[in-house]
Amino acid sequence: MKRWIALASGLHWRAHPRSMGGMYRLTIVLSLCLALWPVISRGESVTGPPGTLCSSGEWGHRECIRPAHFVHDTCQAIEHFAAQSGLDPGFFARLIWQESRFDPFALSPVGAQGIAQFMPQTAELRGLRDPFNPAEALEHSAQYLAEMARRYGNLGLAAVGYNGGERRAEGIIAGTGGLARETVNYVAIITGLSWQDWLEPDVATPDLALSKGQTFRAACYQLARDRKLSPMPRPKPRVNPWGVQVAFGVTKGRAKAAFKAKTRACSGLVKGAPVDYIWQKSRASPKGGYFMARIGRASRDEAWGLCRKLKARGCVCAVYRND
Repeated sequence: MKRWIALASGLHWRAHPRSMGGMYRLTIVLSLCLALWPVISRGESVTGPPGTLCSSGEWGHRECIRPAHFVHDTCQAIEHFAAQSGLDPGFFARLIWQESRFDPFALSPVGAQGIAQFMPQTAELRGLRDPFNPAEALEHSAQYLAEMARRYGNLGLAAVGYNGGERRAEGIIAGTGGLARETVNYVAIITGLSWQDWLEPDVATPDLALSKGQTFRAACYQLARDRKLSPMPRPKPRVNPWGVQVAFGVTKGRAKAAFKAKTRACSGLVKGAPVDYIWQKSRASPKGGYFMARIGRASRDEAWGLCRKLKARGCVCAVYRND
């Protein structure tokens, strides 16, 4: 745009005030500037092939995606924006793949738009002008994920924030909230770890490469062309399949306090027992759910066996399957 303004200014100074020819040329150039402005503002390239869409360049080098070279340019953009923002490229590619299958025109049932599936209000908040411009959307997506990874401490919690919203991520970190099943599955599919794993202070980031034995670019090309992604190993369950529920609370801290209070009469039976604090939604809760304090057991029979012993000592309990 600056080139066009400079050109217009130059013609203005060269044109004699009384020269209709000079004023005519100036009018033509200004008209071209105004005509091209909407194109440039949408991130379209005026020098590349028709339909070429480019990133804003707000954080560095601009990347462009050409329709005729969509696979090549998209993978290059993913790798570039991951490096620019300090993300693992495999993580970024897996997340974008899970969001849209690299479809720049994807539209979800709830209104999420484009390759990075920004909701309109989030796009506006983040300064993304056109969610359907894949280059610009990837640029903003990488910056957003990197920002959340720094804020929450790791990539897994950034994925929670991206899919479930920042309030959900902050809720599980504080121990005051839970996650929708979609977000639970989303994090496991992308990272191979459960959201509970990512809450551990010493969690190690797994190998997030798209394919073993291939460079990122080669694996990304194959993924986009063949629509195949090497699945991450399913996370190991962090809770026992069955639980003896003794207490609950609206926060994890309150659930722990309630567990301690309600097991005083049978403390000898529960001392050292593994206690799982499992979030479950409930309309009766002022926070939308409760943390259930359950002593884990491998089978239903084992759980009922413990519960009977607890009741014999004067403690109240119930047996539930942990979903």
